[in-house]
Amino acid sequence: MNNPLEDMRVTARQRHGRIVAAILVGLAIQGSTSELGAQQQTLQRGQTPGPRFMVPVLRSNERNLGAQVADQLRERMGGDFMMRTLWIIPKSDIDNALEQSGYSKTEPLNANDAKQLANLIRAEEYVEGTVNKTAAGFEFDGQLLLVRGEGMVQPLPKVAGAKLGDIAKGISSALDAARKPLDDIKKCTLNARQSKWGEAMSDAQKGLKDYPSSVMSRVCILEIANSQKWGADSIIKYSEDVIRLHPQNKRALALVSDAYGEKKMDEQQIKTLTTLLALDPTNARLTETVVNIIAASGKPEVARPIIDEAVKQNPGDPSLIRLQWRIYLALKEYKQATAIGEEMAKADTAVADTTFFTRLASAYLLSGDTAKAAEAAGRGTAKFANNAGLWMLQGQLLRQAGQGPASLTPIRKALAIDPKLAGANLMIAQSFGDMNQPDSMVAALKAAEAAGDSKETIGGMALTAGNKMYREWNAQNPKNPDAAAPILAILEFSDKTNPSPTAKFLSGVINLVIGQTLLQSNAQTKSCEIANRASDALTNANMLIPQGARAFPDQAGQLMQALQQFTPYADSQKKALCK
Repeated sequence: MNNPLEDMRVTARQRHGRIVAAILVGLAIQGSTSELGAQQQTLQRGQTPGPRFMVPVLRSNERNLGAQVADQLRERMGGDFMMRTLWIIPKSDIDNALEQSGYSKTEPLNANDAKQLANLIRAEEYVEGTVNKTAAGFEFDGQLLLVRGEGMVQPLPKVAGAKLGDIAKGISSALDAARKPLDDIKKCTLNARQSKWGEAMSDAQKGLKDYPSSVMSRVCILEIANSQKWGADSIIKYSEDVIRLHPQNKRALALVSDAYGEKKMDEQQIKTLTTLLALDPTNARLTETVVNIIAASGKPEVARPIIDEAVKQNPGDPSLIRLQWRIYLALKEYKQATAIGEEMAKADTAVADTTFFTRLASAYLLSGDTAKAAEAAGRGTAKFANNAGLWMLQGQLLRQAGQGPASLTPIRKALAIDPKLAGANLMIAQSFGDMNQPDSMVAALKAAEAAGDSKETIGGMALTAGNKMYREWNAQNPKNPDAAAPILAILEFSDKTNPSPTAKFLSGVINLVIGQTLLQSNAQTKSCEIANRASDALTNANMLIPQGARAFPDQAGQLMQALQQFTPYADSQKKALCK
């Protein structure tokens, strides 16, 4: 079963080049018997040495203490273990590799470097840990590790002692106990590899009998469950059993994370993933996997500090920057998102595709910088000149930036690429509306109708424009009846396209105002033509206001009362002036 979290180590060739260089110094060194300290028994003819065991410099709170304890431990183990049982790699072999690699012989290595060193000097097992000076003497906290096999780590019980020799003796004894199930663990691993599941399980159980706290035996059972696809519940059960004894076991954490995800146990999965990443914070690919899973759970706020730290640790990594961009977009922190987006494009020009420019422009818009949004869209059209969507986006953003006339050019280019592009003609109509060009607006709306855009949308847009024009006209004093003609035309178009009581009501109101205005001015002008225009307008009002009364019943009632007064006056003007 492939596991996306299975490979959790940073590439050794990149991070540990100095140790790799040590391979050039001839690491076939076996060490002489004189270097084996108190090793009590040499190999007899026909006997083979036991597994190669490495004791590196331990971590400590005091300078050189870790190196001193390591030296004493090697000497102690040389006496406690026969060569055919365990071959203790001499200090000279370790120092030689460290020296050739440029590492200090007295300073501890980090976990990854220690494992690389173990590989290079052909160790099969090694110990690592921390020894500290205390008020009562010294204390050691560490673990036994197998070089091969994910999760093959055995925490050791804490060892305390008044003297360094006591500490070395205690560690050697703890290692002796922890090593008891190793033969069975190796058999379990081999049988599992050969799909001999029953034998493998039996080996693991025997290992647990020999050493009830054996983490490695439990890991082997976990691997059997995973390979046999026993299901998420089993993986959770066996993984949690491993983690109970070894909370930092990467293999168990990786497998249980997937199982938690399968069971939709989001909180447990996120907690596990953050623990896993804390153990390997510079692993860019692991970070990417972890953040993706957290983001998919709908909790980008949890993912943010993780991805920020990963980008800090791996500057310029295109995949991580892209992931950071997604997280900040999900968080709706658009100002930061735009900055990250620009950095992402610099780090990886291939990422700047049409989708990138669309998202970048949208982020600028949502951050409140409409001009930058239009500029980003313009960069997109410069790179992808045949993309109608980007041209349309640029036009939309230019209009929103208050550049209505300039917006027409990119939108028309979009239409030239795709004559049936949904919404393009509507956008042109909006620009003409912004510029108070109702005739051109209506023409664009008719083109939108022909292109198949929604009649409801077209009618609604025309109604909105007509209402805006009416309010501007109605605010004039005195009102110009002739200026109302385009308003009535666009309202008529709206009602024809998508019948609406509001359009009818507004048209009726405009006709009423026209009629009233003409009657008042004609008291001085005394024109038959004007009297007829006033009468026609009032007749239209009498027809349209009742049709729109459903939208504005109260106002319609008041206006009809006014009409009852104006209509007789219009009739009397016509009678007096049109003889």
